[in-house]
Amino acid sequence: MLKFDILEKLQKRIIKRQKILIQEKGNNMNLNLIPLKKIGNIIFGESINKYKEKYDLEFIKDVDDLEIDSYRIRQPHVIINVNKSTHLIDSIMCYEELYYKGKNLIGLTIKEFVSFTKEKYYGDIDILDFEDDDIPQYVYEFEDIGLQVWEKGKGGKIVTIIAGSKYPDD
Repeated sequence: MLKFDILEKLQKRIIKRQKILIQEKGNNMNLNLIPLKKIGNIIFGESINKYKEKYDLEFIKDVDDLEIDSYRIRQPHVIINVNKSTHLIDSIMCYEELYYKGKNLIGLTIKEFVSFTKEKYYGDIDILDFEDDDIPQYVYEFEDIGLQVWEKGKGGKIVTIIAGSKYPDD
């Protein structure tokens, strides 16, 4: 995964964009998580080029000075982040669906997430308030399964999960 400050900048950039949903080429993407390895058929650490023909990837123009490039899969709404120099997949951001052991993690509360996954979060909970709705988002780090989980409002629902193959060194 990327360092938090880079992810925060990326999240700010992406969260301002409207969700434009269209069909990808062929069947919908499978969003089953195998922690630290892959989501569906997209494997962390592989070249993005392998997926360009299979999925209707939309390149997201870099407006910030980030070390990553991003590609959007429009149905379901997913962002794939790749290392700018190597083009290897670093992390995947899921906004509507992310299945783990048959259950969609998006829409759960943190309490339900922890109960279901049997995982615990590490470190401090980051609180970010950069949307126009005055509802802060709480960001939890689940290092053992490579997830950064975004909850809208304290005790609210999970709205975004960022998955990666490794956790950044602080």
